[in-house]
Amino acid sequence: MPLPPAIRLTGKGRRWRLSGHPWIYRDDLAAEPDLAAGELVRVESPRGEFLGQAFYSALSRIALRFVTFDSEAVDDNFWAARLDNALALRARVVRDTDACRLIYGEADGFPGLVVDSYAGHLAVQVLHPGMERRLPDLINLFKVRLAPASITLRQDAEVRRLEGLPLEEVQTVWGNVPDPLVVQEGPVRCLVDIRAGQKTGLFLDQRENRLAAGFLARGEILDAFAYQGGFALHLAAGAKKVTLVESSAAALAMAQENARLNGIANFEPVRANVFSFLKKAVQEGRRYDVIVLDPPAFAKSRRDRPAALKGYLELNRRAFQLLRPQGLLVTCSCSYNVREEEFLDLVRQAAALEGRQARLLERRGAARDHPALLSLPESLYLKCLFVEIF
Repeated sequence: MPLPPAIRLTGKGRRWRLSGHPWIYRDDLAAEPDLAAGELVRVESPRGEFLGQAFYSALSRIALRFVTFDSEAVDDNFWAARLDNALALRARVVRDTDACRLIYGEADGFPGLVVDSYAGHLAVQVLHPGMERRLPDLINLFKVRLAPASITLRQDAEVRRLEGLPLEEVQTVWGNVPDPLVVQEGPVRCLVDIRAGQKTGLFLDQRENRLAAGFLARGEILDAFAYQGGFALHLAAGAKKVTLVESSAAALAMAQENARLNGIANFEPVRANVFSFLKKAVQEGRRYDVIVLDPPAFAKSRRDRPAALKGYLELNRRAFQLLRPQGLLVTCSCSYNVREEEFLDLVRQAAALEGRQARLLERRGAARDHPALLSLPESLYLKCLFVEIF
C-alpha cells in the first residue's frame, strides 16, 4: 500500500498535536495542500517528524481529524478492530435497553461517524468526507459484524454543509424498518422514528439521566421541552400528574402515543412555548414537586453565548419560583459553549435571586455509550444537574 500524501504543520500546530487534541485547525497548516476532501494524509512536523495519520478537509476550519497517531495501515482490518473495540465497550456499560450508541466519532476512533442501534436497526450519520468515502466498506463491515435488521442513512444533518457534503434524503439501504419501531429503555417502551425523528430518533445521550430521574419522581411533575416524553415516561409511575410542555405538535403527539404504549394515564400534554408557559404558571401560582428542564442547545457558537446565558438563567429562575419545598429540579444544557462550571453558577444565581436555598444531589453528563475524549473537550457537552430545594 503506497504511503499517504504528507501535510506539514507549523510549530504551533505541532505543539497542539502533542497536546493530544485530535483536530488540527487550518491556520496550523504550514501550507494549503492540493488534495481532495476526505483523503487520508500523513501528518508531519515542520522538520518532517511523523505525527500521525488524519482525514483532510478542504473546506472546514478543522483541516485535519486524526485517525491514528501510529503508522499502521488504515485498511479494512483497521476499521474492523476499531468496531470490535467500540462494541466491547458497549457490552460493558449498556444495561436494560436495546437502544444505544455503538459508534461515537472520535471517541471510538471513527472521526465524523455516528452509529446508533434501535433494537438492531442501525441509524448512521456521516459528518466528514473521510468517512463518506469509506461508507460502502463500512456498511459491509456492519452487515458482517452486527447482522443488523436494517441500516438507515441519516445524511440530513446541517453540520454536513460545513464539510461541503450535501444534505440527502434519508435512505434505508439495507433491510426494512418496522412501523412502528419500539425500543425498551429500562421499565418503559418508546416509539422511535429513525427516518424523521430528531438526531437519529431518540436523544440517547440522556438515557441514564432519565432512568436516574425516575427514582426520584413524586407528586406533580413538569417536563419542559418534553420532546417525545423521554423524561416524563420514567417519571410517570411515581407521579400524581405529569405536565408535558413542548412546542412541536408532532413530538407531543409521539409523547401521547408513548403514554398509551405504556398504559400511562396521568399525562397532561401542553403545546406551548416553554418560556411563555413558565411565566404564566408563575403568575397563576402553580407549584410542582419535580421540574425537568431539557432545552435544545442555546449556544451553538460563541456568538450565541450572551443570549444563551440569559435564557438559561431565566428558565432556572422560573423553575425555582415554581418548585414546592423539597422540590427537585433536573436542569440540563447541551451547549458545549457553556461550560459545566458556568452552568452550575447560573443555577446557583437563579436560586439566590429567588431566595431559595438549594443543594446539589448529582452532577451528570451523557450516558456511558457516549464516551468523551479527555483530549477533546468539545465532546464534553451535556450537563445535567439534580438540585433539591433545601
